[in-house]
Amino acid sequence: MIARRRIAAVVSLFCVAASVLSYGAENIPSIEELWEIVQQQRAELDFLKQELQATQSQSRSVEIQSLENSQRLEAVGEMIDQSGNFRGSSWADRTTIGAYGEMLYNDETSSSSSKELDIQRFVLFVAHEFNDNLRFFSELEIEHSLIGDDARAPGAVELEQAFLEWDYARNHSVLAGMHLVPIGILNETHEPNTFYGVERNRIESRIIPTTYRVNGIKFAGRLGGGFSYDLGIHEGLFFESGNGGELAIRDSRQSGARAEMDALGYTARLRYTGTPGLELGLTLHYQSDMTQDASARGNIGRDGVFDGFGNPVDGLDGLLTEAHIVYQSGPWGFRALFAEWDIDSRIQAVANNDLSNNGLGRESQYGYYIEPSYRFNEKFGAFARFERTNERAGSNLAAAKDSATSRTIAGFNYWLTDNTVLKLDYQFENDDKDRDLDGINLGLGWQF
Repeated sequence: MIARRRIAAVVSLFCVAASVLSYGAENIPSIEELWEIVQQQRAELDFLKQELQATQSQSRSVEIQSLENSQRLEAVGEMIDQSGNFRGSSWADRTTIGAYGEMLYNDETSSSSSKELDIQRFVLFVAHEFNDNLRFFSELEIEHSLIGDDARAPGAVELEQAFLEWDYARNHSVLAGMHLVPIGILNETHEPNTFYGVERNRIESRIIPTTYRVNGIKFAGRLGGGFSYDLGIHEGLFFESGNGGELAIRDSRQSGARAEMDALGYTARLRYTGTPGLELGLTLHYQSDMTQDASARGNIGRDGVFDGFGNPVDGLDGLLTEAHIVYQSGPWGFRALFAEWDIDSRIQAVANNDLSNNGLGRESQYGYYIEPSYRFNEKFGAFARFERTNERAGSNLAAAKDSATSRTIAGFNYWLTDNTVLKLDYQFENDDKDRDLDGINLGLGWQF
């Protein structure tokens, strides 16, 4: 307050001095005139001070009003979130409909030439948000376009996903229903515009039986530092020695269709995505008994697992270990994956009804691939991929002899838009028995 008075006095003196000087030396004012000048200057200063105080008061009022308005908006937002009436009152505003699919042409040459055009899959997607914490996802798939009793109608209608997901805590959720098992790179994200190559790689088809879907429960969440986890309890695989043909992992998927539940499956995955462009993943997938406790249900065509003498085989546990890396740095991309099954060695005793295509060597099955790529621009990208698989690596006798297969593929993707793609590649495939399967593949894919 004292400082303000001093400033006012100095200003008054300055103003008086200026007034005096304006009179000139020959017109020096009298004492009465000087006092009148001082009074006028003081009145002007009081007026200016009142103007300043009013302006400051208005600014403060604006600040307070803005803060109150922000608090009101936040309160309204919280009320909307709690009531569940977000993004509009209509269920349609909270429902999403989409689809994806692909058409493929394969021209492969081997001992028997094959040229084939196929709508490999068409998938309809429906999702609904009940509120911010609870949502539903579903996918209904038609494979190979035509369904019927005729052998020329190889199609199927399959439910790929149907689950509820609930965020029970911040950064943590649980889902229940039919879902995709969190293994590998493609099993959860396999829309055609998201990967290179007309066909999916062999490892994520045979060793990881993509698309691998189960009924069960899965917990997921973020741990911080770029780490996230998935923990699942679900139906297991079910080997059948006579019905599956090759006793292969892919043939043992139950896909939620009256699934045998004598022995469960368990999945645990840890991922790191804390570095831009980088994903590291490690998954352990355990099956407590892949025979489902020697289950056999002839009424639905499930014959169980038997040895060469017709005796049931049970207790075949199995562990799948999978590790992968995905990296994108500017136009350069790189993917690599390794997966391996370790199954109870008693699987070697399993035989088909005609004693062929048995379990010999199937206690060990593995596969790996490496895939560099380069994106020239938004439309065009090229890749090369080397794959090697062996579904009977546990033995080198009889049917398991020379069972490994290698495949080299090179080609490009051309994205018409972000969600539509044209694909072309050429494959060179041979196995340890020197049987070649080479050819050209064309693809068209979409997603919306």
